[in-house]
Amino acid sequence: MGSHTPTASTQTAGAPRGLHVSDQTRSSSMGDLLAALIRLLPLQIKDELSLALSQAKSKGVKIGVAAGLIIVGLVMLAGMLVSLVVAVIGAFAPSQFWLPALLVAAGFLVLGLILAGIGAMMIKGAMPIVPAETVRNLEYDLGYLKEGNNFDPAEYDRVKAERAEKARLEKQRAAERKKIEAKENKKAKKNGEALPHPSKDQASTDEVRRRADLRRRHLGDIRSGLEERASVKGQIAAFSAQRKGRGATADTKGTTGVTAPYTGAARAGEKAGVAEDYVKDRWQPLALLGASGTAFGVLATRLTKRK
Repeated sequence: MGSHTPTASTQTAGAPRGLHVSDQTRSSSMGDLLAALIRLLPLQIKDELSLALSQAKSKGVKIGVAAGLIIVGLVMLAGMLVSLVVAVIGAFAPSQFWLPALLVAAGFLVLGLILAGIGAMMIKGAMPIVPAETVRNLEYDLGYLKEGNNFDPAEYDRVKAERAEKARLEKQRAAERKKIEAKENKKAKKNGEALPHPSKDQASTDEVRRRADLRRRHLGDIRSGLEERASVKGQIAAFSAQRKGRGATADTKGTTGVTAPYTGAARAGEKAGVAEDYVKDRWQPLALLGASGTAFGVLATRLTKRK
């Protein structure tokens, strides 16, 4: 029989990643580890904030320059409008100065569009305002705090990329589906047919009336139910109706009217046994409490008379 001695590599492969801590950490006490954690967390947050502020500062400069270019472009467009007004006035004036004013308006238009476009591109390039590196570093920090050495940044990035790609594909499929539905609705509308994919806002008048009528009856049923709950006679009547409902046949159970899914009577007829157990559970403890109180009162009276 040959004995197999595990090597360091096999032990490393078989051990969980969470046990791979440094010797210094393994030899430290619980108090030392907590003290180190309390000391390191503020320093980590401080460094992350300094990185975020430095990156946001550079982006802020770019956004400021871009905003300035956009403002200058808007001023140019305002000058174009003034030049157009002057050109219109010059067209009816004795002196023919409408052509130079029109040329000036065209120059203002070109310069304004160029400057505004450059500013918009600079702002788009500076987005998002919160740097992606800062967000990723915070996610890494939370991952290490949550999972310890089991956290793998590469695996986290891979899973995150897969989720983003899946969300992108779902969004693309939804957009394609909407295009197909819009095309089919347009074709049906052209042929005078009913829309195959109606939206919630495109419900027919009859459908709206039907829903409003059902909802109206449902509201009335709720109002009656509240009134019944508020009165003792109503509860007794409901209990009697539930008791009688147990004797309903299979043919008579379904004839509850248009508002069958909403009415309490229909639910009571379908679940009369459950309702009876519920009422029993409610009143039996009260009856037991009353009987116990009566017995205690009789016993106390007899003891008082004996004294």
